[in-house]
Amino acid sequence: MSIRWQHHWISPIVLWTSVISAVVFVGCGGRRDPVETLSRDLARYPEFSLMLEDTRIQDGFSPDYFLRFRILTAAGQKVDGRDTLVYSDRVTNWYEVGDGVFGRYENFVGMVVASKNREGRMTDVRQAHPPAYQYVGNSQYGSWGGGGFWQFYGQYALMSHMMGGWRVGRNDYTDYRRNHERGRPYYGPTEKGRSTFGSGGTVTEKTRPNFYRRQKQRLRSGGRNFSNRTQSRMGRSGSSWGRGSGFRGK
Repeated sequence: MSIRWQHHWISPIVLWTSVISAVVFVGCGGRRDPVETLSRDLARYPEFSLMLEDTRIQDGFSPDYFLRFRILTAAGQKVDGRDTLVYSDRVTNWYEVGDGVFGRYENFVGMVVASKNREGRMTDVRQAHPPAYQYVGNSQYGSWGGGGFWQFYGQYALMSHMMGGWRVGRNDYTDYRRNHERGRPYYGPTEKGRSTFGSGGTVTEKTRPNFYRRQKQRLRSGGRNFSNRTQSRMGRSGSSWGRGSGFRGK
């Protein structure tokens, strides 16, 4: 089966009629969780990854909270008479969410917060992990190369790109699998007190500089840190940025 990539910037209203009512609801100040809504719709695909692309807070008497997602799906199609595995990569519009929903995902920018593999196994935010980690170790997608680092085959180059140049080593992958099997989020290796992925990660600082600068400015301006409350609710094994009304999205 051959591989083909498609890249889009598409509103979720265009993609899924089942999401229209949810988009309208959250746009009017509702409290629904867009990850749950999107995951239900995406379950029709053989596999998908739902990643948190960005967050935004708009100041005001009552701050407004927003989330935006990147979606990677794979589906078998006939292309020029051949069975082809078509990967589609797209970014949604902003979803307005409540304070509690925002707190559930705020630490996971750049990470997969829901997924489904070809065996039909689905994960949610309790097993949040860096993008493409679920494909590491699978000989269909690549192999372990020199120095003990995972190398994706050329047709899966987008997966390497989503990692922001990060190279997955065997110990790193073992830690990911251990956390995954225990139902815990994994932020990548920690060095000098900093995680690799997530809202405060070193890869995020490099690949999302505008977001990272906004976060630092928010903390300098005295934004409250909600990480402890969020970790208690989700059973997290790591920590990242908090949030507060001092941050204004672009």
